[in-house]
Amino acid sequence: MESSMSEIRDINAAFEAWLDATEPATPPREDAADLRYRRYGQTVAALECESDYLVLCRIETDPAHRGQGSATALLDLLKALCDRYHVTLLGQAASHTDEGLDQQALLDWYARHGFTIDRERTAQPLVWYPERP
Repeated sequence: MESSMSEIRDINAAFEAWLDATEPATPPREDAADLRYRRYGQTVAALECESDYLVLCRIETDPAHRGQGSATALLDLLKALCDRYHVTLLGQAASHTDEGLDQQALLDWYARHGFTIDRERTAQPLVWYPERP
């Protein structure tokens, strides 16, 4: 069965749309300086474009703005881009600071947003949207 042109997976277009919807941001901590962060509202995230999927390396909300839906808005943007361009989003679901969600709360947050939790592939859990390829 052939896919129509509108169903063709376009990772590069999804990544370009991400760049267009966000603005450059300073890494929130020194230990994150090797990632290229982008800002969307009060949340920053580092997204990389791999050959098979987009990788959400980190997502963090300014502590003064947590609990207001900013991270959810950013995640909804990413999911919409993945749906539009038919790509998979891989999230590295590791809790990196004591200030944010702990590991289980982070996994629960991703699960509430339609991600599948994958504990089998690496030492740190991964999350997939819409599903693991």
